[in-house]
Amino acid sequence: MSAYPLTTEQISEREKEARELVKRKARFSSIAAALPIPFLDIGTDMKLMNDITGEIEEVFELDHKQVSDTSDDMKNRAAVMATSMGSEFVGRQTTKFLVKRIVKGSGRRMFKFVPIIGQAVGAVVSYMMMKKLGNDHVEKCAAAARQQTLA
Repeated sequence: MSAYPLTTEQISEREKEARELVKRKARFSSIAAALPIPFLDIGTDMKLMNDITGEIEEVFELDHKQVSDTSDDMKNRAAVMATSMGSEFVGRQTTKFLVKRIVKGSGRRMFKFVPIIGQAVGAVVSYMMMKKLGNDHVEKCAAAARQQTLA
């Protein structure tokens, strides 16, 4: 926790730094979602979300209590789990859809790409949701830092 409130310029710089951190962690989330290991992405996403919130709060020099309340943490955890499970579901459904389309068509040689496409779709969903949750936390931290500046 900082002894002095941050200036508006410092908050803007830290916001950019935190958004880069979120993008980097979201990439890790998408990689975990793309791997064909069941439930790997759920554990990875939970760990990444905990890391993201802690590291963002460090960037803004805030305590966790200054940013969130317990119910908010539970919402984030539920969202991370839903995202992880949802990306797996989307990947499976995409795979099923593509298999049906290929079977109807004459593109039987495309079968080898179907699982990869499903995993890629799941990875994109995982990336976007982790980025959204992380950026939401950046906004909360920036607002808390601005509030300290005004106080």
